[in-house]
Amino acid sequence: MKSNPQELDEKRLSAMKVKILEAEMKNLKTREKNNDQMVETITKIISNEAGKKY
Repeated sequence: MKSNPQELDEKRLSAMKVKILEAEMKNLKTREKNNDQMVETITKIISNEAGKKY
C-alpha cells in the first residue's frame, strides 16, 4: 500500500514537532543550552527528519 506524499509530509511534520517539543521541555528543566544552541538543535532535528524516508 502506497501512501500519498501529503501523508508522508504529515508524518515528518509530526515527528519534527514531537522532537522539538521534547528538546524544548528538556531544556526548560535543565537550562543546559542557551538560545543559539537551541536554534542549532532544532535545525538539526528538522534536517534529520526531512531527510528520513517513511
